[in-house]
Amino acid sequence: MMPLRSYLRSFGFGMMLATCWPVLSGQSTYPGKKWEHKKPAELGFDETALKRLVPNYGIGGVIIRHGYVAASWGDPDLALQTASMGKAFTGTLLGLAIDAGMVKLDDLVSRTWTGEGQLSHRYKHLDYGEQANIRWRHLVTMSAGFPDLEGVFTAGADMGDARWNYSRRPPGVRFEYSDAGMWRFSQALTKLWGKDIKQVLDDRILTPIGVPADRWDWMSGKEVHDNELYPGHPGYGSYLDPPWEMDGHVVRGGPGWVVISANDLARFGYLMLRHGKWNGKQLISEAWTQDMRQPHVRMNDVLDYGLNWWIYRGGKAFAARGISLGWAGISSLWVVPDSDLVIAFIRSNLHTRTQEEALRKNDWDEKDFAFQVADAIQHPER
Repeated sequence: MMPLRSYLRSFGFGMMLATCWPVLSGQSTYPGKKWEHKKPAELGFDETALKRLVPNYGIGGVIIRHGYVAASWGDPDLALQTASMGKAFTGTLLGLAIDAGMVKLDDLVSRTWTGEGQLSHRYKHLDYGEQANIRWRHLVTMSAGFPDLEGVFTAGADMGDARWNYSRRPPGVRFEYSDAGMWRFSQALTKLWGKDIKQVLDDRILTPIGVPADRWDWMSGKEVHDNELYPGHPGYGSYLDPPWEMDGHVVRGGPGWVVISANDLARFGYLMLRHGKWNGKQLISEAWTQDMRQPHVRMNDVLDYGLNWWIYRGGKAFAARGISLGWAGISSLWVVPDSDLVIAFIRSNLHTRTQEEALRKNDWDEKDFAFQVADAIQHPER
């Protein structure tokens, strides 16, 4: 009998096999204690083209194809704070709760937590005013009506004062990149789970994919509020408001601030590439991993927003990104399903080629980098 792979090739499905065979055949490779390396050419890359793309400056990064490291830079095992990249971790906690039947995406958040007796003012309560209509969907898509980043470093402005951390327009009307809304999201999730949400991710996601609890961290909202996280931007974090704990459990920084290495971040991305499955075990539902990468908030022809993931080119890639604030670098996790590709990097400057440039120039826009790496695949069938 003709092998399945040869049979499919005979009908002209070579390109499909190039990207889907590891999944179709059940032969997906998963890392053990460490990622295994292969030469770029063995993974289908034009080595010269790939080498040109590897950044000269960055804390650490890895390019993974078919479950193997094709290229790396810096120290991929060094864990540092990754800013907004962690929003994808926050959204994952909602996915796990939905899988467990604890809530539905379109349930009202106020059924779980209103903030009464904990939030500082009645107008902040989630059963008051416009906030009474906020559903979990609105929080995970940043369309709950909370203020955006404008004025984040200005005392008294929307994001510069904790008094103004409340929704002031109907939810679902428009996307606003709101760390304030993500903070309220993390408080509500902590109430929903009834435990430290880092522990939830440890137990259900990170430890099973090979990232022990002591190898990554998640800063609390109070840490960010009380410390100058970004010395060049004094006052950042002043919009965060109590409660800092829920029933004795610390509230983690839902807007981001996950401390992790590129190698471990790549494991999280690889789990999502494999539709929530790790070594035969479904850790988070395939339904969630499909839904999170769909355009839930339309923006333009190139960029949309999913469930705490950025969606590029209509779903050709999805990413979690942490924009630099004085780092001259960016932390990001990219997944390109059609190329079976995961790219993870911490505070890396992707486009500069001199140290002077890297120190003074921020890489705020790296949206083409993952597609450039995908384009460097010369032999997709490998």
